[in-house]
Amino acid sequence: MAQDERPGVLHWIDHFGVATSDLDRWVDWAARSVGATESWGDTAHMKGPRFAEFRNLGGSHIIGFVQTAPIPANKGLGKSHPRYGFYIRAADIDQHLRRLDEEHISHSDPVRTSEGGEPGTTIYFEDPDGNQFELWAPDTLPDGAMDKESSFGVGRISHAVFESRDLDRSAAFYSQYCALDPMRGGDIPDDTLVLPLAAGARIVLKKVDTLDVRTGGASRWRGVHNGFAIRAEDFLPAYQRVWSELEEWDFDQRVNGALEHPESLPARTGQHGSEAGRKWKAMYGRGDQIYDPDTNSFHFVGGVSDGPTLATYEGRYMEDYVDAFMESKEKAKS
Repeated sequence: MAQDERPGVLHWIDHFGVATSDLDRWVDWAARSVGATESWGDTAHMKGPRFAEFRNLGGSHIIGFVQTAPIPANKGLGKSHPRYGFYIRAADIDQHLRRLDEEHISHSDPVRTSEGGEPGTTIYFEDPDGNQFELWAPDTLPDGAMDKESSFGVGRISHAVFESRDLDRSAAFYSQYCALDPMRGGDIPDDTLVLPLAAGARIVLKKVDTLDVRTGGASRWRGVHNGFAIRAEDFLPAYQRVWSELEEWDFDQRVNGALEHPESLPARTGQHGSEAGRKWKAMYGRGDQIYDPDTNSFHFVGGVSDGPTLATYEGRYMEDYVDAFMESKEKAKS
């Protein structure tokens, strides 16, 4: 662990899930826009109708979750949240623009900016469901940014832009449970909170008066969430800290449906919708899904690396921890 690294600090955005009304269309878009053609994991074990598609993208992953409720219109290209960025090289900006044009993918012109805490050039683009993305070319790429890049030269998830009704409250929450400290100064606007992750990615929160209907943890959208990578040895201690301080939300979206006013709930933990998340809840009585005060939701991913940093890593997911727990339990019986 680096000397200036706080225990339990986030290192990368391992994955995110977005809402779609058409899984086949979303899969096609992911391939044409960023080159996410390889499936992530084995979905053959999933029970019931097909509801999600998982794709590798660089050292990260992206997921589309099909919805039954209509997905509302967004606020415009580059203006809606959540919004996710992917690393690209500055030298490749023109070729990315040509591809987006050739594939008829809605996008902006390149925008030079440093309001997200670091200087670089971004291209805003969106999928057919109005989910918002960026191709982000920082002036300096962090180590591991282009690990396992796609055939189009698109790397890891570079940042996520969420909404917050109270930036001070958000800063306190992410400091307490994710060991992140705000970036100060520079060109960061007053309505923006920038939280640098240990390996180089960022979580950015924008001040709003009212949360957008697309906010992930609002229970309206099946599966929509984020996965944040921490050191594997910090995985259980980080959850123990969360469970000791936040209340559990005994809510099952598959059973209870959507809440009318989820934004009125405090920060909390709850059951992750995966089968592993359900097993964990059954074993421990606590969920591994975490909701911040503005309903943005996430869970931890344990990262294992041969080197001293998590510039590159292999993820350990809840399935791995459930299996390890069950194995140790069986050994204790014998």
